[in-house]
Amino acid sequence: MKKILGLCALLAGGSAIAQNNLPTVTNLMATVDTAQKQVTVTFNLGDPENDSLEVSFAVSNNIGQTYFVNSSAVTGNVGFPVMPGTGKQLVWDYSAITGAGQDYRLKVVANDRKGISIQAMVDQVDSVRLKNDMDIVEGTRHYTAGAVHLAAVKDTIDSRFGHFGLENYRQQFSYFGYNAENIIGKKAGQVAEGTVYILDGHYDCVDDGPGADDNASAVIGVLEAARILSQYEFKKTIHFIGFDLEELGLLGSKEYVNNGIKPGETVSGVLNYEMIGYYSDRKNSQVFPPGFNILFPAAQAAVAADTFRGNFITNVANVASSSLKQKFDAAAATYVPDLRVISLEAPGTSTLVPDLRRSDHAPFWDANIQALMLTDGAEFRNHNYHTALDVSDSLDFGFIQKVVKATVGTLAELAEPIHAGNGTVDVQILNVTAGIKENDMADRLSISPNPGNDQVNIQWSNINTYHQVSLTDMKGNVVYKSNLAPNGNQHTIITETFANGVYIVNISGKGAEMTQRIVVKH
Repeated sequence: MKKILGLCALLAGGSAIAQNNLPTVTNLMATVDTAQKQVTVTFNLGDPENDSLEVSFAVSNNIGQTYFVNSSAVTGNVGFPVMPGTGKQLVWDYSAITGAGQDYRLKVVANDRKGISIQAMVDQVDSVRLKNDMDIVEGTRHYTAGAVHLAAVKDTIDSRFGHFGLENYRQQFSYFGYNAENIIGKKAGQVAEGTVYILDGHYDCVDDGPGADDNASAVIGVLEAARILSQYEFKKTIHFIGFDLEELGLLGSKEYVNNGIKPGETVSGVLNYEMIGYYSDRKNSQVFPPGFNILFPAAQAAVAADTFRGNFITNVANVASSSLKQKFDAAAATYVPDLRVISLEAPGTSTLVPDLRRSDHAPFWDANIQALMLTDGAEFRNHNYHTALDVSDSLDFGFIQKVVKATVGTLAELAEPIHAGNGTVDVQILNVTAGIKENDMADRLSISPNPGNDQVNIQWSNINTYHQVSLTDMKGNVVYKSNLAPNGNQHTIITETFANGVYIVNISGKGAEMTQRIVVKH
C-alpha cells in the first residue's frame, strides 16, 4: 500500500511539474543617452523550469494603448535563446523615430516556447452556449423596424467583449440620422501587435424577420470564438467585429476598411461569417447560381458526388486570398475532421460572380486584403432566407459548433499562441528630432493654449515646409485631419467637441515631420 501511495504522490508531483509556469520579467530600469540616441533597459528574467527564453521588445508612445513605435533597432539580450537570470540588458537605438520629446512605455516579453494545445482551445466551443446566445440575439435587428432590439444586441456584443477582457470600442458613422456602429473587441498581440487578423459577422438583419441564420448565427459564433481565444496570449492581434448595416450595402465593413484600420495596423487576414447555421443532409438540398459549374467545376463535382446535400460549410476566397483559404481548410481537417468544407476561389474581386460579393468580406477584397466568406449558402440552401421563417428552430447548432471550432483553430494558428510573461517600464525621451531635414532642425511646434479648451492654435517657423496636420488620441484614433493653407505657418483646431484627454498633434510635409502632445480639458 505504501508503494502504491508513493507512486500516486510521484505521479501527482509529475503532473504539477507538467503544468508549466509563465516566465517573468521584473525589475525593469531604463536610462536614456540622448547623445547616442539610445535607451538601455536592464531587467531580470525568471523561469521556474529554467527554460531557454525568447525575448521580444516593443515600444508604445500612448501609455501602452498600442505598441506601434519602430523598435527594430534593438541589441543585447533579445531573440532566442536567452537564459533566465538577473541583470539582463538590451539597448534600443531610437534614432529612427521622429517628433518632439515625449513619454514612451517599453515592454519586454519573455516566451518559453512551450507548446499550447490549439486542440484544447477548439474543444471548448460549446453548442449549449451558442444556443443560449441565440436566444438573446434572435429577433428583428433593423435600424428602423427593430431599433430597440438592435440597440440591445449592440450592447450585448460590446459588454461581452469587455467581459472577456478585450479592448472594446465602437466605430461610429451616420446613416440618415441613424447612429451606425461597428463594435470591435481587440486581443492585442504581445510581439507583433500591428499584424491583425479579423473574425467578423454583421449583426443587423432585414426588417421582416428574426434573422436567426442571417446573421445571428454569425454573432453567436463571433462571441463564442472571442470567449475562448481571449483566455490566451498570442504574438499577433485578433479583432472580433460586429459590423452594422450590412443589409443596406455592406456599409459597416466599407466604413471600417476606409476609416477603421489604424495607423500601424496591417490586416493580414479576415474570416467573415455570413450565415453559418443551416445544415441539411437531404438530397438536392443544395443548389448553385447559374454558371457556378463552369467557374468552379471542382466544387460542383464534389457536391454532386454527394447528391447535392447541403451538409457543408462553403469557404469562399478570391485568388489573392488563396493562402488564407488553405489555412482554414487545413485547420478544419486537423481540428474538426468531421466538418465538411467545400472551398472555391473567385477570380479578381469576383465582379464576374456578384453572388460571391454579398457580404462583408468584399470591401476587404477591394482593398487587396485577404478575406474569406464562410457561409452555408444563403438562399441557395436556406429557403427561409430573408423571411419571417428564418428562426433558430430551423438551424443546426452542432453544425455551427463545428464551424466555430474550425475558425478558432485557424485564428489560433495564424495569431500564434505563446506562453509568455512581460514587464514594462516608462521613460521620457527629450528632443527627438531624427527624420527632420537638417535645415528644419531649428523648427519647433508652438501650441497654445496647452491645455486647450475650445480650440488650440498651432504655429511653426518654416513656411511651405508642412502641408498636413492631424490629431490622434491615445488609442491611436485619428480624430482630426486637415490640409494646411499654402504659404502659412499657423493653424487652429476647434476642440470643443473633443473628449478630455491627451492627444498627439502631428504636422508633416516635404520630408519633415514634427509631433507634440497636447491636453484637452473642458
